Amino acid sequence: MARASCNDGIALGVKSFHVNFTATITGLGLLRKCILLLQNIEDLELHLVKLSPSSWIHVLRHVRFKKLQFFSSNCPHDVLAPFLSAASAMRSLQLLVGCGSRQCHLKGRALPLLTDVTAGNACITSVVDNNPVERVAIVDVGICDNLAFPFTIKSLSASTSTITTLHIDFDPDDRDILRQLHEVAPELTALKLVERQRPASGRFVRRRRPWNDASTWSIDLSRFSHLHRFLLRTAAALVDEDDGESKEKELLSVWTAKSARLDYITLWYLADSAADILRLWRHSFARGWTVLAHASSPSWDQFL
Repeated sequence: MARASCNDGIALGVKSFHVNFTATITGLGLLRKCILLLQNIEDLELHLVKLSPSSWIHVLRHVRFKKLQFFSSNCPHDVLAPFLSAASAMRSLQLLVGCGSRQCHLKGRALPLLTDVTAGNACITSVVDNNPVERVAIVDVGICDNLAFPFTIKSLSASTSTITTLHIDFDPDDRDILRQLHEVAPELTALKLVERQRPASGRFVRRRRPWNDASTWSIDLSRFSHLHRFLLRTAAALVDEDDGESKEKELLSVWTAKSARLDYITLWYLADSAADILRLWRHSFARGWTVLAHASSPSWDQFL
């Protein structure tokens, strides 16, 4: 960073720049000096820990990147709004903080090439609406009051975009999750469901998951006529551990009995326990469901 801030030639050749640290006053000054020189940047990640809004304003004031295509940040949205005004080439946007219960400061922001968005419930519609977004990830950005699944559905239902890929965090009590998602995103080709962790209560609570009724779950999956990839992560035990692979295959055969196009399914269950399992399955007419990959104690980069 120091070399780039002192050499225009180096800075103009930089296409990708990733910053993730707790900034000091000296560091912020150097960072601002550096990013002002990055006029050809296409991929930018700015994760600045515990930075005040006034410091964010100092870092990004009058910074405009006309070639920026991929951006990820925990910057407050009121600071981000003018920064994005010149980002007409933006294709992928990850917003790792939200606006709480207030209206999102990015509402109405036009990004004509934007196809991929990651954001919290409170802001997702403001970013997606009126932009050609196809892939959406709705994640926990720390605004607990707005994480309820009904709020998510309300947000998506207001969108004018045709969403084809969706990653969403859900609660185990969201019984009709597939049916509700189909109402707002019927053209999905890929769906990733990540069960939200519940705080430990000190006692065992057996929850009824939406797939416990396998027949209804199968019908709801079949509603997505274009869906070819499905991923599920849960703390529950989907099958008994003994002979788990064959029982998973039986389970998938039931789940997909009415789904014509579903070709890939990834199951990650007993998540966050010492016994967690991840398997990637593929379907073919000749062999039915077969395992493509298997991992014990998997990592998030395997959940793709």
